[in-house]
Amino acid sequence: MGDCMNKQTTSSEERWRRSPKLRDDVFNVMRKEDGVLNPSSVIATVDEDGSPHTAPFGSLHAVTPTAMRFVIHRYHDTLANVLRDERVMVCLVCPPDIAISVKGRAKVIDNPWRVDERYALTEITIDEVKNDMPISIGIDSGINISATGPFQEWWTACWKKLQESAD
Repeated sequence: MGDCMNKQTTSSEERWRRSPKLRDDVFNVMRKEDGVLNPSSVIATVDEDGSPHTAPFGSLHAVTPTAMRFVIHRYHDTLANVLRDERVMVCLVCPPDIAISVKGRAKVIDNPWRVDERYALTEITIDEVKNDMPISIGIDSGINISATGPFQEWWTACWKKLQESAD
């Protein structure tokens, strides 16, 4: 469902490895104008027993090059984990050539979320972005999700409110 519009490099000297913030190409993809759900990301948190917990999120979007926000159902394990331990990792894979890991700290900023009390609004402060894209390959597809039925109207309404709170 769309291209991440990154230009692939051919030499290791041109390829970036780590950054303290989202680079422009990734920021532009993750800004996700008009409420699109893709590209979706996988967010890893720490379970109560210390093991990793992962879950996909289409609501994750970049607010600034150093902050991202997403909504979590209030009864989701990811929310319980974030409330207990702020450490998170985000994995983003987006065709044709973006594969990054984002290390950061998550903070719940609205719980319950004023837009829909079943959810909480969470912000990730980015500590480091790591480029995981091998130079010699391209990405044919990523994780794509879509809103269906009544969820589509709900998401469109929520997205508008989410954007207002980001401005």
